[in-house]
Amino acid sequence: MAAGKVSKNARREGAKELTSKWGGKITMKSVFENGKMRHFAVCDKTGNQARKPRDLM
Repeated sequence: MAAGKVSKNARREGAKELTSKWGGKITMKSVFENGKMRHFAVCDKTGNQARKPRDLM
C-alpha cells in the first residue's frame, strides 16, 4: 500500500506503480505557479487530486 521512503520527486519519475482506492493509476504532476514548483498526485480514473499519493490510497 505505502510507497516506502521515496520522495515526491522520485515518484514523479515512475519508479513505482501506485493505485488509488478507486482502482485508477496514481501519477505525480508538477506545476510552476507563483514562483514555486508545486507537486501533486492525480488519480487517472477519477481525476481526484491530493498533495501526497498516500491521500489517494
